[in-house]
Amino acid sequence: MESLLPFLYIFLSCYLLKYACDTFEQAAGYLGRNFPPGVKGATVNAIGSSMPEMCVVIACLFWFDDPSLVMVALGVTAGSAIFNGCVIPALSIIMAKDEDGKSVDHIELDKRVLLRDVFWVLTAEIALIVCLGFNHFTIGMAVILNVIYFLYAVHLYIDAKRHVGEDDEEYEYEEIEDKGFLLNLCSFNFNAIIFSNRAFTLSSALLVITLAVAIISGASHILVEGVLGSASVLGVPEFFAGLVFGAAASSVPDLILSVKDAQKGEYEDAVANPLASNTFDTTVAFALPLLAWFLINGVDSLPLVNDDNLTILRWSIVGVTFAVAASLLFNYKKVTKTVAYFLLTLFAVWAASMYFVIQ
Repeated sequence: MESLLPFLYIFLSCYLLKYACDTFEQAAGYLGRNFPPGVKGATVNAIGSSMPEMCVVIACLFWFDDPSLVMVALGVTAGSAIFNGCVIPALSIIMAKDEDGKSVDHIELDKRVLLRDVFWVLTAEIALIVCLGFNHFTIGMAVILNVIYFLYAVHLYIDAKRHVGEDDEEYEYEEIEDKGFLLNLCSFNFNAIIFSNRAFTLSSALLVITLAVAIISGASHILVEGVLGSASVLGVPEFFAGLVFGAAASSVPDLILSVKDAQKGEYEDAVANPLASNTFDTTVAFALPLLAWFLINGVDSLPLVNDDNLTILRWSIVGVTFAVAASLLFNYKKVTKTVAYFLLTLFAVWAASMYFVIQ
């Protein structure tokens, strides 16, 4: 039974993240109701659904008080980037529906939005792999990564201002079914518990999002426990356990949000969310907790274990992202399920390669 406990932790974290994500998406829909296509997925959804990755880094540095576990956090971040780039767009394409709720055989994407998000995710990932090429991760590197996301946010703001009023659709409140107090509590339906499922206001939406992020944070701590324990049980490096189990579990919010957007016909947000999440993961989610740790502890660098495995992983992230970007950009007018199956195959090949490389 003791050997199963780490995996139970991982499944528990998936459950917590799943329902916290539902609640978050409900409130995020209100906050992003006036955003142009692609911007809501790239900001509100992406940041909220990337909280698990950030909280994993926070847990490793502060909760477990072990800076060496930053490699586990890096594994979660790196694996999540590949999962987000391949699996989430693929499943979004496969499960996409039109505005009438009917399945479609392909989706169409805005090339301008796609180019914007691809540019910034590649900029963020290349910056990260360059930083990881040194023997130490410094406070200056943490600042640079955070500045990259700030510039991305500025770009999004300019986009939003430039396209304000274009294709605006009236916001429709999406109510999560009220199943009674106990089931509402188990599924974190905070709007039903606190506000009787009334339509959101700014203050109620912010409160619900805050509570949802708190659940996501707690689930991330449980996830780290599961990752460390599973590595011990299976006899694999902690880095690999983070790369596989931690990354898959932490990507649950991104997966659910994107699939929901695709099923509502909001294809731009479905694809923008995972790409923007990768930009957030490889900059703020990884670097902001490190920056805080540097400042709190009065140090300016952290040693990195720089071996061949890390080098292969670093470049594989950029290689896979290039392949994903090319497959979407070359087919943006008609992204079919064939593209989706290619992305799933790409992920399977990468995962198998990493297993044999890291062993």
